[in-house]
Amino acid sequence: MAEILGREFQGLQEQRIIAFKQLDEAHKAFLASAPNYETQFDDYKKEVSQVTDKFQSVSKEIIKIKKELDSEYSGTRLGELIGRVQELEEKKLHRVVDYQLAAQQALDNPGDDLCEKNAKLIKQDVDKTCELIMEILTEIRYEIAEIESVSR
Repeated sequence: MAEILGREFQGLQEQRIIAFKQLDEAHKAFLASAPNYETQFDDYKKEVSQVTDKFQSVSKEIIKIKKELDSEYSGTRLGELIGRVQELEEKKLHRVVDYQLAAQQALDNPGDDLCEKNAKLIKQDVDKTCELIMEILTEIRYEIAEIESVSR
């Protein structure tokens, strides 16, 4: 049963990845409308709202899975690993928003080295967070495989 919960988590994580891609595409379209952001603002706002709803829905389901794993399957590391992914995904979301604002500021202020450097540093932090998430997702895959091999 723990492996089933692990697989459910993986499916939800895929949904979260798709939502991040939607957010990124919406932001790119918004930035492409510079300096007349008003033309894309309503579409961007609508997309952000939809993605935010998706993130909340996915997070609620993942938290349920984590709680069940912690209470029913404490002998595995799945609950702990999923909790770490959840924390990092939350950090990633906040940093992505910071990056979007910094990227817009850099676009609006061409030649401003400080704005460009700020956006670059935030993007590096987002990338590092993504790498950490990927490492933990790999650990989760191995943990699920181990659980499946024991339960056969």
